[in-house]
Amino acid sequence: MSDDYRKSITFEQAMGIDPLPAQLKLNEVSPVLKSRLWAVIHSQIEKSHGYSSSYLNDPMKRVARRYMIERANVLIDEWDNDAYTLIKLWKKHFAPQSTFSDVLGFTEWFVRALRNPEVSNFVANILIFERAAYRLEDGDIIPVASREEGEAIVQAIQLANSSGLDGVRSHITKASTALTAGDFASSVRESIHAVEAVVFNKTGETASFKDSLKTLNKAQPMHEAFQTALVKLYGYTSNEQGVRHSLFDKGDANVTEKDALFMLGVCASFVTYLLKAGGQQNA
Repeated sequence: MSDDYRKSITFEQAMGIDPLPAQLKLNEVSPVLKSRLWAVIHSQIEKSHGYSSSYLNDPMKRVARRYMIERANVLIDEWDNDAYTLIKLWKKHFAPQSTFSDVLGFTEWFVRALRNPEVSNFVANILIFERAAYRLEDGDIIPVASREEGEAIVQAIQLANSSGLDGVRSHITKASTALTAGDFASSVRESIHAVEAVVFNKTGETASFKDSLKTLNKAQPMHEAFQTALVKLYGYTSNEQGVRHSLFDKGDANVTEKDALFMLGVCASFVTYLLKAGGQQNA
């Protein structure tokens, strides 16, 4: 592991303790994500009252009234329609001790109740920009990926560690780090390199991934469809020589976050399968 690479990731990621990219950290929201979501909501409250009065006007008055009845269960004649009272009440959903469900549950409710496309776009873009594990789609805040995909990555890193395959672990960790950073092309590249490293390690060959896979298949027979899938995945990230990655030399335009998430999960599963299927040589 180079010094430059080590400085680009956290201690937890380097040790395999925190191997997941931000997009797969379900049940978590970062402090900056809380702050940015609250800033959007707070600005809407501030826009809904005049300089000389703290009484709310529509549309926020309508939204606040609905909140008091549906979520706070306040008797409507006890509601004072005051902006600063509302700020104190809603801010609790974004406090340091608030859970991911407090934050995202309230944010989803707010977006639906406000019915403002511009605000919805603000919220959606914040979730994307912060690489959150959740996204806003048609008024619903949903996970980017499943818990199983995250578990596959953790298992692959743990197995690579226990097998002494530092190169394999390094590639998966780099893929995860790049995904968090938004470098989707590099993430895809590192994901397939992890599979490549396992195949080369188990065969002792490094000239051609496809040829090495054939050699591996002789010693460790694989289903034909599985072998074909590995070759096609490798072909997606490589040219015919398997050396240059010309698709990615053009920049990130052809590689989306969904592509990178898919590749990381699939390649991690392939790594686990290949390492579990038989013994491996020392890296």
